Amino acid sequence: MRSHKFIAIFVFLGDFCLFYFSLYFALFLRNSFTPSPRNFEALQEPFLYLFIAWAFVLFIMDFYEAPFFRKSADFLRGLVVFFAITVGIGTAYFYLQPQLELTPRAILFLTAANFTATLSVWRYLLSFLFNLKNLKKKMIIIGFCEDLKEILNRNLSGYEIIGLYDIKGTAKEVGEDIKIENIAELKKISKNANIAVLTPQIKEDKKIIKEIFSSLPFRVYYIEFSTFYEEITKKIPLYSIDELWFLENISSPRKKLSETMKRIIEIFFSFFGLIFTAFLFPVIALLIKMDSRGPVLYKQERMGAGGNPFVLYKFRTMKKGEDTLWREKDKGEVTRVGSILRKIHLDEFPQFYNILKGDLSFVGPRPEWIKLAYRFEKEIPFYNLRYLVRPGLTGWAQLHYPPSTSIEEAKEKFKYDLYYIKNRSLSLDFVIILKTLRTVFLL
Repeated sequence: MRSHKFIAIFVFLGDFCLFYFSLYFALFLRNSFTPSPRNFEALQEPFLYLFIAWAFVLFIMDFYEAPFFRKSADFLRGLVVFFAITVGIGTAYFYLQPQLELTPRAILFLTAANFTATLSVWRYLLSFLFNLKNLKKKMIIIGFCEDLKEILNRNLSGYEIIGLYDIKGTAKEVGEDIKIENIAELKKISKNANIAVLTPQIKEDKKIIKEIFSSLPFRVYYIEFSTFYEEITKKIPLYSIDELWFLENISSPRKKLSETMKRIIEIFFSFFGLIFTAFLFPVIALLIKMDSRGPVLYKQERMGAGGNPFVLYKFRTMKKGEDTLWREKDKGEVTRVGSILRKIHLDEFPQFYNILKGDLSFVGPRPEWIKLAYRFEKEIPFYNLRYLVRPGLTGWAQLHYPPSTSIEEAKEKFKYDLYYIKNRSLSLDFVIILKTLRTVFLL
């Protein structure tokens, strides 16, 4: 399942070719259609660092995620934001480096405009290419499970499902065009398949397993459904969690070293975050007091690492308190100042203290109110796995799913938390922080 990484590298290299084409074309337009090779060479090195920064912006704005061309309105909005950021970064870059003796304001603007325009065409072509039937990987699915419904309803960029053999006949809603009725039909269709996805259902009947594997060609790449599901959705199916999963994905010396380094970084940044908050505290406290009665700080007991409760601190944003069971019920109680604090996330700043103490991390599963946590433990299998890592100010689940308003939604968020717990690293934390900043600033 490494094809997605190779595709991302291919797209990245294509972007860099476009960067330099855009720069050359900008010189072409600026110099009356006769660009000087000397000027192009002089600008190559300073623009290289700028292009690296621009590629980084593309990454945090999900321009390397499939499908490459999303809804037109969303894509256009992303392009506008990207153009504004690239011009801003470029202006700051050349302003802060007077030793370059370059002030290519017109070239910078034209390069950014050229690239933004060609980027839309490039991403559209990519999306078109990966959706061509003869370029898609042909996939058969053997067996059925509830999580498979989500895969069937997705736009699987780069894949085409050509058959589904439901061993027990439990999948009533599967389209007739992909339904496989028997082993003979499976054998016939598998000749055109590149990948066979094996669901948990296949393990329930050893006789069926023998028949299936004697029917499928050896050139087919076999993959367990949980692995494919994780690759496509970036979350972990709950059925795949057991004691073996825990031993394989939690107990790792490499992760322990990463967590030690992470803690050192957190102490440093939370200390300076508290200093910054201390300057803002008098202003925010005055505004909260003027707007409504009650304390400046809101305290709530949350569940932390190891299942140990801790007190989480926030600036108060509601009139009567925030201990409502589900978040959707508190909207009418939010104060005017509280609404502003929430929009720009200033209400979270006192949590720098929780991070410095070690109750919280910058990145991790969001800590639940202790009353909700006890309920989730009873109704969601293996929910206590969340307590294996410190909860976070932001996290993978928060980026992909809104606040829970039911047990079912909490289960979905938990799948994303499991993905983070399994794949946690400093690099993933860095990506989450950058994408959180994008969300905060409405990028």
